[in-house]
Amino acid sequence: MSQSPVPISAGSVSEGAPDRLTADAAAWSRARPASWARPLWSVLALLATVGHAIAVEPMPVCSDAAPCGPDWIGMVQMGLALGLAYWYARLPEIALVAAPVLMVIVAWQELPSAGWTSLSANLAVIAALGLGWAATRARLTARQRQRRLVDRTAAAHRRWEPAGPVRRGTIPIAAGLALCAVAVGAIVLGLRAVHEDEQRAARATRTAAEVVGRTDMSLRVRTRDGRRVTVDALFPEDHGIGTAVTVLEDGSGPRLAAEPYDASGWQLLALAGGLPGLSLLAAGLLTRRSAPDRCPSRRC
Repeated sequence: MSQSPVPISAGSVSEGAPDRLTADAAAWSRARPASWARPLWSVLALLATVGHAIAVEPMPVCSDAAPCGPDWIGMVQMGLALGLAYWYARLPEIALVAAPVLMVIVAWQELPSAGWTSLSANLAVIAALGLGWAATRARLTARQRQRRLVDRTAAAHRRWEPAGPVRRGTIPIAAGLALCAVAVGAIVLGLRAVHEDEQRAARATRTAAEVVGRTDMSLRVRTRDGRRVTVDALFPEDHGIGTAVTVLEDGSGPRLAAEPYDASGWQLLALAGGLPGLSLLAAGLLTRRSAPDRCPSRRC
């Protein structure tokens, strides 16, 4: 097959279409970002380092001194990491803000108490986020250069007359606001449930007991007064046979003091609504901001 360019016949070119000169095309091509700034490398670096950090992070042990409560900061970290895997490629404007935010959270939350293995893994996450931020910045700068070249080339060629105001982005903005409202509602309900559980635990009777048996989902304990009680447990493996636990009793069923209310369901709902909601909202706002002031038909 011949690779030689074939000129377009004059009858196939729309009236008023601007001529694209070879020099203009070459200038536009030179304005592209470097290959290292491609989103693929940022996404792969983020996924690899975050996956390694999760793998080497020691699992917290539930105890009376350190109950396994809901991890809201961890939810934010997971949400930003998942979002960046998409925003690097499709919404670099959000990635430019989200990457530094996640870097600060990792440095503040993970580094101070980390062991050497976990410390090196989290430092690698921060380095990957720095690479992603630099690559995103380079792509946005190159995009601005290319747009300026296109605007300068097409400045003298107007394809249409103003006809009406631009209304692009309305549907993504509306959908994004609705999903963000779902996420906010899930967070509010989750925090309310945690608060109610704390109040319930404060009113409950605390009974010291010893673990005498366990299953995959529960513990069998013996209280000091000789009663044998079965309590549900999310992490029964954290409590060995013969270890001491504290049981909360308030008339609605015994439970472990080391395992308060689990808000993971509300957290997952917040992520499921918040990530696509924020992406749709940002995409709609960016579309509206970048659209021309006027358009040739009411369909805009």
